[in-house]
Amino acid sequence: MTATQANAQVQGSTQIASSPRRRTGRAWVITVMLLVFMLINFADKAALGLAAVDITKDLGLTNSQYGLLSSGFFFLFSVAALAVGIISDRVPTKWIILVMALIWSVSQVPLIGTVGFGTLLVSRIVLGAAEGPAFPVANYAVHKWFNNAGRSLPSAIVTIGAPLGVIVGAPAITWVIVHHGWHAAFLLLAVIGLVWSVVWIFVGRDGKNDDSLVVSTAEVESTRMPTWRILTSGTWLSSVFAGFAAYWALALLVAWLPKYLETQLGYSTTVTGTLIILPWAAGALGQLLQGGFTGRMMRRGMSSRKARGILGGVCVTVSGLAMLGFIFVPTGWVKIVFMTIGFNLAGIIFALSLTVCSEISPPKQRGRVLGTYAAIYATSGIIAPYLTGRLIDAIGAHNGYEISFLITALLLIVAGVIATVFIRPERDALRLRQNAVIERDDVSSVSAA
Repeated sequence: MTATQANAQVQGSTQIASSPRRRTGRAWVITVMLLVFMLINFADKAALGLAAVDITKDLGLTNSQYGLLSSGFFFLFSVAALAVGIISDRVPTKWIILVMALIWSVSQVPLIGTVGFGTLLVSRIVLGAAEGPAFPVANYAVHKWFNNAGRSLPSAIVTIGAPLGVIVGAPAITWVIVHHGWHAAFLLLAVIGLVWSVVWIFVGRDGKNDDSLVVSTAEVESTRMPTWRILTSGTWLSSVFAGFAAYWALALLVAWLPKYLETQLGYSTTVTGTLIILPWAAGALGQLLQGGFTGRMMRRGMSSRKARGILGGVCVTVSGLAMLGFIFVPTGWVKIVFMTIGFNLAGIIFALSLTVCSEISPPKQRGRVLGTYAAIYATSGIIAPYLTGRLIDAIGAHNGYEISFLITALLLIVAGVIATVFIRPERDALRLRQNAVIERDDVSSVSAA
């Protein structure tokens, strides 16, 4: 088969795959359940940061030790995301998601009683290992219910579970910490995770990926290709870098921003619990707007590069510029506005990146591609909190925070520009599939000979 014929096949399959599908009630029930799944995921993440001052005081921790606790959450995060991503190509996502949610609850039970630094660290490592695969697997699960053109909105809905976890969880967790102590907050989260798991047993189900339905019309869609080709494409690499930068900011938002607001800007624990909601609220609104906008533009014929790649890259860049403003303006409402934009607008790239990575991957390889994506970008969650703690201990709180935020701003700006230029899913998908078809035909010719 020639490259021209492969091109024609891919274009034909793309048209069929992108045609609207009937969205069943079950598909949206699964979407909402996965939204709540991600909500619990990020409430778990946020709990340590919200209780940071009390935990540091009770356990007598240094800033470096607290930074190690925050980074500990990510020690096995990436390894688990990669391993479970590969497993999800073979095992139904319903059961993978259930096991993860149960481990979340169990890992927090030891924190209900008196603990030391070691127990708290082990608990966070286990929790991180179970939560590492959550985002890519949840998106993979929801992608099974929608075709390419229809994935943007449900993917955005699942993704807003992250900010909603803090928007809903932060006030509740803060109230529990203030009135009942931080141990009770972890008990609350363990119970919520267990209740969700019970509901999921009866409601959860795997969908049928629409892209597999185009095989009879365009066999190239089901063709396997070397995974390394996908992982070295411009779309995948620039998506990972943008995700790495966005997650760096997110890790600081969860681990250090609450403490910064209390100890450096002088806000009370209650006010901090309210202010910390703002970046997450902006992120949730941004995800909903991008989901609706992207889906609408795709249905009107706009390229995925423009609707997803350029949009995501611009959001990451703007987030970096806002982070610079947050560093240099004095305390006040303007600083809070920059904080709101700087720490979470870049998060829009996560749903967009997972969608474009799905777009360039054969259905049977998507689990490992999305898992590898999450495994790599999440390494910033190990580096950022620990580095910040070391900087604060080495050069003082004011300078340490400032340099940490400056590094974040520069990462976001550079990654945003790269994503804007190099996320080109149509071009990369076409090139990858052409190569796969040509290589398959070459093998067939050799076998026939």
